[in-house]
Amino acid sequence: MNKRQINNSMDILGKEEYSNPTKQDRVRSAIINVIVTLGIMTLATLLSVYFRYIGFHESNFIMAYILGVLIVAKQTDGYIYGILASVIGVSSFNFFFTEPYYTFATYRPDYPVTFLIMLIVASITSTLTAKAKQEARLSSLREKRTQVLYEISKGLLKVRSINQISEVGGMALAKIFNCSVIMATANSLNNLNEPFIYTYDNHDRAAIFKSFQERRAAAESFETGSPVGIGTEKYADSSAYYLPIRGQSGTLGVVGVSCFAGKLLTDEQVRLLEAVTTQIALAMERERLSEKQQKAKLDVERERLRSNLLRAISHDLRTPLTGILGSTATILDNDEVLDKKVKRELLQSVQEEASWLIHSVENMLNITRIDEGIALKKNMEAVEEIIAEAISRIKKFASNHIIEIDIPADLILLPMDGILIEQVLINLVDNALKYTPHGACIRIKTQIEGEKAIFEVSDNGNGIQEADIPFIFDRFYTAPTINMGRRGTGLGLAICKSIVTAHGGEISACNNPSGGATFRFTLPLKEGY
Repeated sequence: MNKRQINNSMDILGKEEYSNPTKQDRVRSAIINVIVTLGIMTLATLLSVYFRYIGFHESNFIMAYILGVLIVAKQTDGYIYGILASVIGVSSFNFFFTEPYYTFATYRPDYPVTFLIMLIVASITSTLTAKAKQEARLSSLREKRTQVLYEISKGLLKVRSINQISEVGGMALAKIFNCSVIMATANSLNNLNEPFIYTYDNHDRAAIFKSFQERRAAAESFETGSPVGIGTEKYADSSAYYLPIRGQSGTLGVVGVSCFAGKLLTDEQVRLLEAVTTQIALAMERERLSEKQQKAKLDVERERLRSNLLRAISHDLRTPLTGILGSTATILDNDEVLDKKVKRELLQSVQEEASWLIHSVENMLNITRIDEGIALKKNMEAVEEIIAEAISRIKKFASNHIIEIDIPADLILLPMDGILIEQVLINLVDNALKYTPHGACIRIKTQIEGEKAIFEVSDNGNGIQEADIPFIFDRFYTAPTINMGRRGTGLGLAICKSIVTAHGGEISACNNPSGGATFRFTLPLKEGY
């Protein structure tokens, strides 16, 4: 929910609904109400004069004054001006329309009773009218308040973080109260974070919220869980009213509404502020609960992956270790009867199994590093050197395959973690060796396109099953191999994706039109791309 939507939804209140007038404003309002009262009663008097001129009975004069009292009660604030209009009406009727004229004396003995009844009727009428007007205003105010809370609640449902909740609530309160607002939320250690200040019409005095006294007042409200600031006993000389955001799990933060120039919040404003903070507290608790659920879900997933990893380790490491143990036992037990060729074959088998174990352990260490968060150690590395080092480490497994390298003649330097990108190339070549038959050709190609360097590892084998392509970068996913002599833990391609993504690149796989598969990943030529 953006700022424009907040402003539009809050405009239903109107700027006058929750404005808190100063003493000067109240004096100005009183003067205007008195002028309106005198003007209306003057018009009622002129209307009565006209009635007398055309010969109407004096009861019509009384009705004209009562009508004037009703209009005054409707057009002014409070019942005082209606009573004042009643007194003016009775006095004017006595002065202008009873004999002797233009005096307050009366000759007829029934006139005092008439005046008294007229005053009572006019006063009751004005009071009832003012009360009905006040009830209508309060009803309208409550309806608008409900609408405001609905709009805020709807806005809070769309956000997905504590900071966004704070922003939506702070902007809404600043618009409602036409003043600057601060909001500070609690962190995981139950301390207040740095407060956010939401200014209304770029109010310059909002900077006062950064003073030590205002920060201390906000902290006091958070610690005690009670309102603090102007209009309260604590920090009464503050420039704002601070209210804690209380939830079922405790105090979640503090909201402060500026009260510059001594503008205290009215009771209705305080009630509205409490209602809004309740909505904010519910949204914050909902988000915290969602975060806990997400964390619990991640913990379960992490535990599942850890269990899968342990199962993969126990299964995949047992086979080469058994082979190593068997070969060494054969040599030790039959050293005198074994010829040199058989011993060499057994030792070569031990070397291959040990090399595979080292490669598997490296992948397992890398996946652990990835789970803890990859901390890249980037340097400007030559692509040619990274490829050469990767080939030198994997060639012992590629005796039955052909490896071709296609790189530009110009030197290519990239910002990368050389050890990790080398591991990516080793894993991709090893994957090609595992899923292609003897005699297959594996080609490593590098080229520059725009602001990216493109690496491709392709083969001319049987390719990838279409059903496997969406899952080949998932952890522990392994497809059936052609050469079952090669094993895998299902971690190699997942590690490749994590490393490339951490470098700001992308990785993908596809089948070649002429047969075989191609794995392609990109790396940015410069930092920031």
